[in-house]
Amino acid sequence: MSGIEPIASSGRIHPISAEIRPLQLEVTQAREMGLRDGQIIQGSIELRGESLKLLLNGQLLDVPPGFRFRPGDPIWLKAQSRPGGWWLRLIDAHKAAAATHPSTAGHQETSSATDLLFTTLTPSRLQALLLRPPMSPTLMSLFEPKEIAALLKAAANKELVHQFVQMRLSMGSLSAGALQSAVQSSGLWLESMLARGLASSVPDVKTLLRRLIRALGERDSPHTASLQRAIDDIEATQVESLSAQSRGELAFALVLPFANANPLDIEFFRASRRRNQKEAPPFIVNIHTDHHTLGELWLKISIVSRTQIDLLVWAIKPATAERARQKVSQLTKSLRESGLSLGLFRVFNSERPSVPTGSSPPGAMLDVQA
Repeated sequence: MSGIEPIASSGRIHPISAEIRPLQLEVTQAREMGLRDGQIIQGSIELRGESLKLLLNGQLLDVPPGFRFRPGDPIWLKAQSRPGGWWLRLIDAHKAAAATHPSTAGHQETSSATDLLFTTLTPSRLQALLLRPPMSPTLMSLFEPKEIAALLKAAANKELVHQFVQMRLSMGSLSAGALQSAVQSSGLWLESMLARGLASSVPDVKTLLRRLIRALGERDSPHTASLQRAIDDIEATQVESLSAQSRGELAFALVLPFANANPLDIEFFRASRRRNQKEAPPFIVNIHTDHHTLGELWLKISIVSRTQIDLLVWAIKPATAERARQKVSQLTKSLRESGLSLGLFRVFNSERPSVPTGSSPPGAMLDVQA
């Protein structure tokens, strides 16, 4: 299975028939699977030999009569403790989303999460997302402090204002935990978290953008169009990430908003390991921002090994480029204190040359001297 087929298969929704009897489990089976009464769990149909099996929490079970699914189809079941055993009852996908994403603090809407996870992606929609160019500047523009403030004012929704404030980072108080939380709420992981029955208390970018569209309604169609393009960018990134995974690569991009600075555009990439390649390819992080005093900046961080990091910096302003060169000793010291070493370090007083996203064709080269 290649191309958009694995993505399309994960988005199929199947009608639930009342005639399907619940799957019965012994108490010992339920204990081994770590089931809890009322838990919503996701399984999938697997073809093993000539028979269909239900893969659930790492265990293969016989498919009960009435299960009209195909290999690879996701299904949702609700665990129920019964006298002398357990039942796994097949439930509708929308009910599963509502159960696995309860409201937080009494105000988080589950309908938007349900729409996000279980809106069927048609082949034309998938093809459109696959053919979209790399992430456009739309989301970067939307998350500029002045722009997002204007949007929230137009929406006139105090709840949304509070959630966007929670989501934004601060340059003066950055921490590993704050960055991790921001990456998790970037809009890329919501469907995966819901599928595993995990509900995050952190606002999710894609959900909030959809809620902002609903809040604006028909009052501001230009803003609505920009918000929709931003959502398309996020979903195109999700599709591309799955496509890269099928090639053995890791690739995804996101935008992190700040309360007191312009947003950061971050790309993560690791190429697939080639045959007979001893060392794993470097893990690359590309960062781009337009700082209000430092100017436009690009960073390429290459994690070459467990202890070595290479860093390339491009800065438009000469003063910023010179300042970066002067900070190399301080950076080397900070890395050493963390058990790391700085390998290649170069600073360019220029824009970063255009680079292709994802895998480069054989023989492609990047001239970092420009």
